Amino acid sequence: MNPTSTVRPSHVRYLIVFVAMSAAVLLYLERVCVGVAEVYIREDLRIGKSEMEAAFGAFFIAYALGQVPSGWLSQRFGPRMMMTLYMLGWSLFGVFIALAQDFYTLFAARFLLGLSQAGAYPTAALLVKRWVPDRSRGLASGVVAFGGRFGGAGANWLTGILIVVFVPLSTPATVTPGDLLKPDLWSVETPPDKPYPEWQTIVRRAVADAPVAPTQAPDKVEEAVAKLNAVILDPNALPGLDWSELHLARDGRAILAKPAGERTPAESERLNRLAVDRAFPGVVKQLHGSGWRPSLMTYGVAGLVVGIFFWVCTRDWPRLHPWANAAEVEEIERGQSQNEQKAGTNAIPWRELVGSRNQWLFSATNLFGNAGWVFLITLMPRFLEERFGVPVDLRGLMTTLPLFFASFSLVAGGWVTDRLTQSYGPRWGRALTMGAAKVPCVVMMASIPWLPDPWLVTAALTVMAVFQDFGIPAVWAFAQDTGGKQVGAVIGWANMWGNLGAGLSLLLVKFVFERGGWDAVMYSGAGAFVLCTITGVMANAAEPLFKTSDPGKTNAGTPS
Repeated sequence: MNPTSTVRPSHVRYLIVFVAMSAAVLLYLERVCVGVAEVYIREDLRIGKSEMEAAFGAFFIAYALGQVPSGWLSQRFGPRMMMTLYMLGWSLFGVFIALAQDFYTLFAARFLLGLSQAGAYPTAALLVKRWVPDRSRGLASGVVAFGGRFGGAGANWLTGILIVVFVPLSTPATVTPGDLLKPDLWSVETPPDKPYPEWQTIVRRAVADAPVAPTQAPDKVEEAVAKLNAVILDPNALPGLDWSELHLARDGRAILAKPAGERTPAESERLNRLAVDRAFPGVVKQLHGSGWRPSLMTYGVAGLVVGIFFWVCTRDWPRLHPWANAAEVEEIERGQSQNEQKAGTNAIPWRELVGSRNQWLFSATNLFGNAGWVFLITLMPRFLEERFGVPVDLRGLMTTLPLFFASFSLVAGGWVTDRLTQSYGPRWGRALTMGAAKVPCVVMMASIPWLPDPWLVTAALTVMAVFQDFGIPAVWAFAQDTGGKQVGAVIGWANMWGNLGAGLSLLLVKFVFERGGWDAVMYSGAGAFVLCTITGVMANAAEPLFKTSDPGKTNAGTPS
């Protein structure tokens, strides 16, 4: 009798999946948080939208270029050591972003963040392959990917809150000369071709009429600062203003909930400053802008803690883990070949990857899917602000919802792709969820230009995100089905192209936006999802990368 047959398997593999999911949470917290903070970063560093898009794109280009090498490093040196190093690296570079002083340091920090995060998912996929039995890999992959989307959703919501929290009421509400971002554009006049809403006209008129002594106004900048501060410091400066039209953040809403006679001077000054910020967008540096640096710093510190947790809890192989008993090791390794149970030391299979039509289809699926999806984690906050005037904390909430609901579809997608694969084989078990499920994404992106309300836009983007993420577990499983021992390199190759798609789409946004505005950006995203659907259905998970019987050896004969 097998001595392990009477012993119940331990459950360390569930812990491994959990810590991999935790790493994915931090991965997306660091990646996504700059989307909500973007307007404040631009104001603080005094950079334009195109420069910010370049910094966004730098992350994805670096992330793409690092995919295959980092996946190979994890196979060569083990997922435990490499994932820990990756996590410590991206946490450190996240802190560097919070310390950036100009465009160049921001660009460099974002590039290094992308490079250090590149190995996260290839390494997690390798860990899942080694620790999870074949029958449950799709579900386990979905759970890990759930962590990423949950972290992304949490990043938007949490960053919107933290930015406000890190600007306490004790922060001076008055404006300094350095807060006037564009002195050349300073004007309180209403342009005849673009009338302001009534609330904005009231605020601007109050600033224009503010009494300023001649000695307080030696030049245009000083005069502007003096007039703005006169309004900010006067609790009665804005009579007749309908505050509900300003869509203030949570600190402003809390003050408005109090009767005017019960507000402290600091509360009245905060309220007036928020009104000034809203009335002079892009001209006066927003008060909440001082909250983005400590918010991003918080995520960097959290990443260091989770990195240590990952190192303590994981091992490269089930048989090496002191908490895993022999029964669990046997259950995991029962369906694996001897080659799969050895550390991979063979070179990156460039010849096989480049020469495989199937892998090119797989990569194109990732490229077009990411090109359409990346709007959610980069430009959605800006879109909500520019088109609908949504305040920072509500922008955080609205951009949270798509990723939040999509995170549950990851788990559902993992379960569905496993069931379909058991019934119809890997060819259609992966293709139906990886490709065909993108049709609703096309419809939702194409509908956004016609939607008049930010909540309707949020709903449409939520449906898009749900169906995009429904197919992610099939993407991971496709790499595990076709990659043999080189699963890290295969998913790294596909992720490389996926993130090149994201990076290039961000670089093209300015070109598209200048010719058709936000509507053209949405239609371009819909077109990307059309191509994603086609290539996803054509990719075949039943076609292995290696045609030899030994998946540990490349066709070039490199020994494992």
